[in-house]
Amino acid sequence: MPRSFKLKFFILVSIAIVFFAIMTRFTVRGASAKPLHELLYANFASYLEVSVKDSSNQLPDLSSAASSALNVQSLQQLERRILAYYPELSAPKLQLWWGGSENDVQTALIKQVSWRKINQPDPSQAVLVTEGATGDMEWVAFKTTLENRDLFVVVPSDVFQQRFENIMVARETIVNSMWPILLFYIILVTWFLTYWVMRPLQNLQNTFKDIELKGQMKPISEKQFDIEFASFIGYFNQLIHRLQVNFSQASRFSSDAAHELRTPLTVIRGNLKRLLNRAADNSVDQIQLSMLSDEVERLISITNKLVTLSQADGDNFNIDRQPIKLFDLVAVMGDDVQSLVPHLQFEYSINPEIKILADPNLFQQLLNNLISNAIKYTPPQGLIKFNAKVFGDIVEFSMANTTYLSLDGLDDRVFHRFYRHFNSDDTSIQKPKGDGLGLSLCQEIAHAHGGTLTLHKGPGQWVTFKATWQRA
Repeated sequence: MPRSFKLKFFILVSIAIVFFAIMTRFTVRGASAKPLHELLYANFASYLEVSVKDSSNQLPDLSSAASSALNVQSLQQLERRILAYYPELSAPKLQLWWGGSENDVQTALIKQVSWRKINQPDPSQAVLVTEGATGDMEWVAFKTTLENRDLFVVVPSDVFQQRFENIMVARETIVNSMWPILLFYIILVTWFLTYWVMRPLQNLQNTFKDIELKGQMKPISEKQFDIEFASFIGYFNQLIHRLQVNFSQASRFSSDAAHELRTPLTVIRGNLKRLLNRAADNSVDQIQLSMLSDEVERLISITNKLVTLSQADGDNFNIDRQPIKLFDLVAVMGDDVQSLVPHLQFEYSINPEIKILADPNLFQQLLNNLISNAIKYTPPQGLIKFNAKVFGDIVEFSMANTTYLSLDGLDDRVFHRFYRHFNSDDTSIQKPKGDGLGLSLCQEIAHAHGGTLTLHKGPGQWVTFKATWQRA
């Protein structure tokens, strides 16, 4: 399933509503059977009462000598009216008789039955009803009174069942026609609920965007959010506080350590130079002292970078923005480097008129680090390209080089402090010296100027670093 809360919520709500609709169909069908059958009985009882009263008005006094023939005529008239009320009912399946004139079959139908009033809104209805079964036939019997004589009507149960099924079919047709409305309702409910549920999370997200480890942040107020988020907000405030303390301690340590190391390293470098001058040329002492001097220079370089990074952590960069002609600075540095590494080729695609606003010292440090990094990882006879493009008030400066390293696993981690990527299929290549701080420092310099520094791979074995600067 896609990682989308709204989509998951939509699917869950849809399944819940559809499941509810399906279960409602079965539940309503089961729960409606008895009430609807009772309503059908009541409707038929009302019709039967009206029909009996009409017959009573049309016939003479039943106590006369012709009452027997009139009773038969009355039953025939009632039978026609009932068959007209239930067209699906055939005459042989309908039983009507006057009390006291029943045959053996009719006597068996109502023998030992329990009569009851129909459960319906009209309490004045005098028709009684009972259900039963004879053989393989189920039936419903109705009993009413006309001129102090009982009238019995027996109707097969499947007649009422068929009416019930017709009502259910009509209900299903109505429900099926409402599926588009139900789908719209699902979408509307999902949108509203996801908005309602996600709103506090969105507020949290907006609050988190303003958090910076470099500065002092006021704790997030628990009163701004629902009570369910109180424990989470409290835990998050504690976590951010610990992170800020740790970040502050780490920054202060790196800054203090770098400053404290500067003085002794400078003293060591001066003494090593004096010892080197006194040592005999090409002697063992001179070689060892030279190696020590190189390592001290490396330590001084790391110390200077740490000092600069600590300034970046504390937003203490003192940036002196000046217009810089990009081509002049890059070309001069490129010529100087090429004289030291003649096996590499340099290409320039920079308009001489392009100027950027940057601190000259910091930009030169960035350029030195990028070129130094490219030289380390570019194979002999490799190529280093410099390019610059103008997009409105923004200048995109890029430096690209071919590399002998495998590009697998090469990503933005190269900007992390002390991280070094060295992945090569050629085991004979030795890992170049480095401290893993150069690219991190370059990115901090770019950010301090309001720009960016990003890594791009390809095509082939090309690696490109792109930096954006404000146009002068």
